[in-house]
Amino acid sequence: MIAGEHAVLHKKHALVGAVNQRVYVSIEPRDDDLIIIHSSLGERQMSRKQIDLSKPFHFIGAILTKYRDIFECGFDLSVKADFPADVGLGSSSAISVATMAVVQIWLTDNFPERDKLMKDTIEIIRAVQGRGSGADVAAAVYGGILLYKATPEIISRHVDLPPIALVYAGYKTPTPKVIKIVEQQRKHSADGYENLYNRIDASTIAANEALRNKDWRSLGLVLNKGQILMEELGVCDDALAEIVAIMNGMPNIVGTKISGSGLGDCVLGIGKIDDIDCKYKVIPIELSPHGVKQEK
Repeated sequence: MIAGEHAVLHKKHALVGAVNQRVYVSIEPRDDDLIIIHSSLGERQMSRKQIDLSKPFHFIGAILTKYRDIFECGFDLSVKADFPADVGLGSSSAISVATMAVVQIWLTDNFPERDKLMKDTIEIIRAVQGRGSGADVAAAVYGGILLYKATPEIISRHVDLPPIALVYAGYKTPTPKVIKIVEQQRKHSADGYENLYNRIDASTIAANEALRNKDWRSLGLVLNKGQILMEELGVCDDALAEIVAIMNGMPNIVGTKISGSGLGDCVLGIGKIDDIDCKYKVIPIELSPHGVKQEK
């Protein structure tokens, strides 16, 4: 997430980007009725007619439930990732997109139409967790940086991408929990955060314009203002504030902002990061113009 967090859940825009680290999901048909999931999170075995919907494979389980009546046999479903699930790079959405895609390819022998793949996957995620903008899903499907609304709708897409730096706080508060905290605060706000969300939306639109102009310095300045709005929203804790201060002191970083719902997770910087000699973890990563794809 680059801009628009929380406001995107209230009919505003978000700016979201795909990264160059990937998840890989594959299917190998079996000659029995078993579905076996293989993952770094563990292994799960079930009947193709009785899908287990419990965590940590609840999104995968929901996708398999959608198609279980047309599975003709069991299969092994393997999930691998270039990065750990707890870093908060939208891994749940990426795995959901890849699982939805590989199931549809297996059943139809055709790569799915991307807009339908996005909407099908967002429908699953919202059914499982009750709420979600779908922005991470859109980025995983299309790649690049997207100006997005939760209808779901992609307003614009950029493939000329700025250099970024990402620093992980070492922990992540689950997004639904952060949303719940913010929503409770919003109920006690005089205007229901309407003014704040309008300012966040204006910042998101300004960031999109800087991307359109390939003006990375202006993008960084916009993100600095967006960080102030995230602080006003109450989702910048002490660790995130310390990371922001450290990164803002680096000559090759032109702007910083919380990336994601806040209260942990990552801070995004525009530019190249210097070596950090401290307790926080630098995640070596780049933005990518490529979304979901099929590999033979």
